[in-house]
Amino acid sequence: MTTGSNIQFIVYSSVTYQIRVVLKADDNRWRYCAYCLFFCYMLNDIPMINQLNERRCRCIANDSTCWPNSTVWQGFNQSIDGRLVIPQSSAAVCSSTQFNAYMCALAKTQWTNSSWRIDQVGAMQSYNWENTSCSIFIENSTCDQGAVPVLAVNATLPEHVQTTIQFVQRYNLRLVIKTSGHDFLGRSRAYGALLLWVHYMKNMTLIDLYTGCGNVVSNAIRLSAGVEWGEVYSWLNEHNLTAIGGSSGTVGSVGGYSQGGGHSILSRWKGLSTDNILEFDVVTADGQRQTANACQNKDLFWALAGGGGDTFAVVLNAVLRTYPSPPLIVFLWYISPLNGTRYDNFIRDVVKFLPTLADGNWSGYFSFYDTSASLAFICPYGDMNVANVTVSGFIQNNTDLDLTKKVLFSSPSFYPFFNTVLEPNNPTGDNVLLGSRLIPEAIVRNQSDDVAQAFIDVRNNRINQGQLIGHLIAGGQVSKINNDTSVNPVWRTSLIHIIYGTGWPDLTSQADQQVIAKHVTSQVQILQKVAGGNQSGCYMNEADPNEPNWQQKFFGTQANYDRLKTIKNAVDPLGLFICKNCVGSDDWTLDLNCPKIADISTTSNPTTTSTSVKLDFTASCILAVILLLAY
Repeated sequence: MTTGSNIQFIVYSSVTYQIRVVLKADDNRWRYCAYCLFFCYMLNDIPMINQLNERRCRCIANDSTCWPNSTVWQGFNQSIDGRLVIPQSSAAVCSSTQFNAYMCALAKTQWTNSSWRIDQVGAMQSYNWENTSCSIFIENSTCDQGAVPVLAVNATLPEHVQTTIQFVQRYNLRLVIKTSGHDFLGRSRAYGALLLWVHYMKNMTLIDLYTGCGNVVSNAIRLSAGVEWGEVYSWLNEHNLTAIGGSSGTVGSVGGYSQGGGHSILSRWKGLSTDNILEFDVVTADGQRQTANACQNKDLFWALAGGGGDTFAVVLNAVLRTYPSPPLIVFLWYISPLNGTRYDNFIRDVVKFLPTLADGNWSGYFSFYDTSASLAFICPYGDMNVANVTVSGFIQNNTDLDLTKKVLFSSPSFYPFFNTVLEPNNPTGDNVLLGSRLIPEAIVRNQSDDVAQAFIDVRNNRINQGQLIGHLIAGGQVSKINNDTSVNPVWRTSLIHIIYGTGWPDLTSQADQQVIAKHVTSQVQILQKVAGGNQSGCYMNEADPNEPNWQQKFFGTQANYDRLKTIKNAVDPLGLFICKNCVGSDDWTLDLNCPKIADISTTSNPTTTSTSVKLDFTASCILAVILLLAY
């Protein structure tokens, strides 16, 4: 550098402005001053959350000392193309403060329509998780915000996600993530939070030949965060293909469902949904976009494939295997009425029938309701003559029941079965709590009487028309170990998954809801007796939010959980991604707003508390510049 030349720095901040520092470099003092000023500026511009490098209580909307002001929100909204929206409870349009006659009438007609609910930014599929004070059935009732986040980003581009993550980190906000609101543990909402809503990130691409990480996979599919399973099945059907996904068409395909394992009626044929994931495209807690697969960011890939959603990163896209859609043999039976001892004996027959179905490569669902029951089983590439023999013994044991609603038929592929049998039977909008257990295959085969009795005991102890819903979806290909996933290892030794769930009317008192919650937990403990006792496990996405020892029940072993937590701390050291009973949540308070070791006064605001720390460092820098010039 020649004497008299300029040292010029153009510094772009993480917000929207720039600073230009131009100094004459007649001597080294100016050069050092320029370097020092540059360092001071950069230090001051780094968000407080990164400077302290420690977990602190989140800033939530009722805290005026830290919540960003309207000018900041306006600037943020501009940076995400105006995608900021205000969520409200799905019943708010019928409340006294927000009443809208047309919208209220529409909400009432669509209340149990899952497709309508996923289009409402503030709605959950289970209404109780909105946790508001109003009811759709009582017009002009008061309605507060409840647990519905106060603001939401309706993201449609990866850049919207990245900018949101950076903004949340800068202002230390509480973040929640939602695709469709299929959430039985209340993970898609939080009081005073900012919601990242990825429902409208809708892209599907068929990859003729996927060759990542040494894999050679024909007809893989790349799915964006907002794509639902119904959309996947419909689109793949046009190519005579299918994928391993959920029974409800409005479940998000690559969100919490697949990241938590993802069981399917096709799982015995081709494994869990997670077993079929080849690659993730994600945004990590530092706002960076990364690829995770079996040879790149391997630990992150392992954690995402089974360790639970909303925990390690925001998934933008995932690549999954697809398969030629198989022809099916379908066995359906709806039985009503069914009561008393006759119901108990029917349960015993169903449990004894399950190993026979499994041996014939069948899979499916069985449900025990208040005074009725239903069966829905499929056999991919099955033979009708063999199928008749398989089900005949079971039917002959139950000829005294109504046989008019029993059908055995063939479907040319998976999609017609999904569209006509599975999809119409997924009502939502209720207040629901449930819990579950995975039942080991050895116990189902060798202790069927004990398993049946546990089911009978739970059913006979039900309240509010509680239901038992069983899934013959483990065993088969699910039992094959996949070391590339972090799925609860209990899946690999199980045969069936059983759920107990119950509900309650709107405006039920909090005290009564607590009684119901304790009831669900106690019912699951009955199931645990035939699920391996203390070594039992469950499916984390269909589980009791009050599950004792959830770390072991959700993740299987202490070693599995410890490894997941190590990865969590590496990729998200400050706990930006936090949710109920998710990896690392045991380090936070029950409301998930404060780390357990934190002083609640440490909630920060870049314009108050955090700025004071920055100014301490910045003042020191400027003092150093003055001393250097004086020297």
